[in-house]
Amino acid sequence: MGDERLEKKVDSAIGNIEIEGHDIPKDEKYLILKTFKKYKNRLGDEAIDSLLYGLVEEIKFEDEENVRKK
Repeated sequence: MGDERLEKKVDSAIGNIEIEGHDIPKDEKYLILKTFKKYKNRLGDEAIDSLLYGLVEEIKFEDEENVRKK
């Protein structure tokens, strides 16, 4: 996957997350792109997708815990 296409896909995913009310700063977007580029050839797209899915699920869990504590 080319860098431009990868960046567009990340932008699209971030847009979807922002619709749900979560903000993704530019530095975090950069870290996501950097991680994907670094490991995609070694681990493959599915491993990276799994990693990112895990991060999203952890954020959801933390949000739910914060709501319960209020």
